[in-house]
Amino acid sequence: MSAVAASISLARPAACSSRAGSSRRAAPAAPAAATPRQPTAVHAVAGARPSAEPEAPEAASTRPQPHVEVFPAMIASRLTEDNRMFVEAHRIRGNEVGPDQRTSMISIATLLQEAAGNHAVAMWGRSTEGFASDPGMAGLIFVMTRMQIQMEEYPRWGDVIQINTWFQEDGKLLAQRDFRITDKASGRELGRGTSTWVMINMQTRRLSKMPPPIREKCEAFQLQPPRHSIPRDCTRQKLPDLSLPAEIVGPVQVARRTDMDMNGHVNNVTYLAWAMETVPRDVYYGCHLYQMEVDFKAECHSGELVESLAARCATHDKLACNGAGPDALSFVHVLRRCQGEACTELVRARTTWRAGEPTSPSSA
Repeated sequence: MSAVAASISLARPAACSSRAGSSRRAAPAAPAAATPRQPTAVHAVAGARPSAEPEAPEAASTRPQPHVEVFPAMIASRLTEDNRMFVEAHRIRGNEVGPDQRTSMISIATLLQEAAGNHAVAMWGRSTEGFASDPGMAGLIFVMTRMQIQMEEYPRWGDVIQINTWFQEDGKLLAQRDFRITDKASGRELGRGTSTWVMINMQTRRLSKMPPPIREKCEAFQLQPPRHSIPRDCTRQKLPDLSLPAEIVGPVQVARRTDMDMNGHVNNVTYLAWAMETVPRDVYYGCHLYQMEVDFKAECHSGELVESLAARCATHDKLACNGAGPDALSFVHVLRRCQGEACTELVRARTTWRAGEPTSPSSA
């Protein structure tokens, strides 16, 4: 008898289970004990589970849980202090750090430049020509002529920093813009910077006085009283000359089309990156770049070749006592464009390094 047939026979009522040839009616079968019924062949074929059999518990989940489910939202960039101070937060991205997961002076300069541009847009709107220009300036643009940045510590990938920036007039032709960089979580100051800007005519590329309407608009937004992120006696120091032949000769750079900015020339930050290629390897990787001072002297355009030169130089006394330390190392850098024997100096810079301190002081 097959298993299916046997199961059907077992399920037949007791009254139908008399032995063949017997004339006597079989006594009623005793009631079955109340035990869980095992699945029969019919149940197995149907894939059903008897209702009396308890459900098997599901296996505990082994799926890993996230370390961070929600990244804190960035606060909106905004004007504060009666619309005279601009505040912007930024989370450090992967393409802004090096192998040690920390930013460089180049990426910091880029963030400061971006904050300055956003501040200008907040004050007078977005222009269709030039960088951070008032739409009503009619062919006049602001350009940076000098930048000075000091960094106590470089933020890491994923850190959130806050940049405060403000500006004030500095004579009839100049404007000064300052910066303060802090760690958003702790409020600790990471660095500071100051810059000098002038107005030029986009067509003639010559200096221009600020028109009265623009001057009045700037006065409404400039910080009062003036505030300086770096003491005035430690800024605008004369950069030393570079004697030729240069002690250090870096690679010749080619100004690419992608190096051009909205003002139609090589972006300021690109010059800083070129200058860094002349820093000796042991200094670059073994010391902390505390300060970079840059004078922008002439424009450069795509396709032009740029020589990068450097030499060791003395550290200014004011700087040695202002954070660089008595054992600081300094280098003067020159970028120049040469056509035959005629050379034009584009940029002169000085970098100051804290001796024996790695570029990432908190990574040890």
